[in-house]
Amino acid sequence: MKQISVLAPTISEETIARVVKTLRGQWWSFGAEVQEFETKFADYVGAKYAVATNSCTAALDLALKAYDIHGGELITTPMTFVSDAIVGEWNGMNVTFGDIDPYSLCLDPKSLIVTEDTKAIIPVDSHGRLADIEGIRKACGEYKPLIIEDAAHAMYTPGVGRGDIVVWSFQAVKTMPAGDGGMITTNDEKIYNKLRTLTWLGVEKNTFERAQGKRYTWDLDITQGQGIKAYMNNITAAICLGQLDSVAEYTAHRRAIQTVYNDAFKDIAQIKAPMYSHTVQYYTMQCERRNELSEFLANNNIITSVHFKPLSEMTYWRKAVKNSLPITNSIWLRLLSLPCHDALTWSEVEYVIDCVKKFYL
Repeated sequence: MKQISVLAPTISEETIARVVKTLRGQWWSFGAEVQEFETKFADYVGAKYAVATNSCTAALDLALKAYDIHGGELITTPMTFVSDAIVGEWNGMNVTFGDIDPYSLCLDPKSLIVTEDTKAIIPVDSHGRLADIEGIRKACGEYKPLIIEDAAHAMYTPGVGRGDIVVWSFQAVKTMPAGDGGMITTNDEKIYNKLRTLTWLGVEKNTFERAQGKRYTWDLDITQGQGIKAYMNNITAAICLGQLDSVAEYTAHRRAIQTVYNDAFKDIAQIKAPMYSHTVQYYTMQCERRNELSEFLANNNIITSVHFKPLSEMTYWRKAVKNSLPITNSIWLRLLSLPCHDALTWSEVEYVIDCVKKFYL
């Protein structure tokens, strides 16, 4: 048996052809393909506006900047990638971790201590399971911090997109992989217009807009200094346009794998199946002797991972632990992600199941 990856991207021949066409064109930077992708993506997720970026990390940063947030407290989950915390530091904020719900692994509203100083909360739709945005709003009481929904795991998930502003990811192993890339969606026209210039260092008109017509115009203006170079390019957008056509098919395959895994492991007492996920960004079960199982599977050419080792366990981010995190501290020690992705074959799925059963039974 060849080595089985825990995650892997898939791309169609049609998408490859679309990228080749873009490469043979004369415009590789922000251009028509990006504009087309923004329009189609906004329609796909039911938002009025979409702004494509070069990463979801940039999208998180720009979401704070678009609302002029600098300083104050940012609350996020420790069970995530570092982007959700580091953008707070980039914007002069004091980062604090809340605890997670033991079933969804999302930020638990009951763990939040919201004060006048709390300027933003970033809940993550963990593993594709939707964070309790309404519960978080209720937990805020009289205070109204900005709620940035990190939907990096939740592409094509019914009900996604309830934050004040929403960010998405097209990183190499996400549900809709494009190597990297992100998106910001909003229903606020004023925020949308501000984001347009923020993605290009505050320049009021990007290069593509200034190249339209009979001649290239050098006449431009910069009216603010918050922006960063964060726009998406046409090559990435060409990949995204093709992947958007396939995302329903890809997520259906992942859900089918999720169902087969759950059925296979239901009678193994040492395993607790994960809560249902529409995207199955990761198939992350709770299990006994996690590290031993991971080593056993590796010796049988099956790669696994842990999603996630909490940020609260990282040396640098221990400063963000200001309140107890009992659920995070206990559950992450049992988490293990099995292979689950669009390219995984059914014979590989059966092999993974057989090896897990061999370890426990």
